Amino acid sequence: MEIEVLENEKDKLKIRVHDNTTVLNLVNENLWKQKGVDLTAVTVEHPYLSYPVITVKSKTAKKALLDAIAQIDTDTKDLRKKIQAKLK
Repeated sequence: MEIEVLENEKDKLKIRVHDNTTVLNLVNENLWKQKGVDLTAVTVEHPYLSYPVITVKSKTAKKALLDAIAQIDTDTKDLRKKIQAKLK
């Protein structure tokens, strides 16, 4: 998965991910749960000719993005444990 940082400021990030939108939509959903996030959006200029871009606006955009990704990691590990327990 290739990543391009298009904009990297304290209060705004814009990142293009060379993958489908599924992962970015999950990150976007978790960003809205982060305190202090003013805007988060995933955009795709063309479904076949471009890659998705996630935009984050917050007083601490980098921290919000990293916290959202960390929360996804925690949630998926918890889900895995619960599924493993049920499948034994």
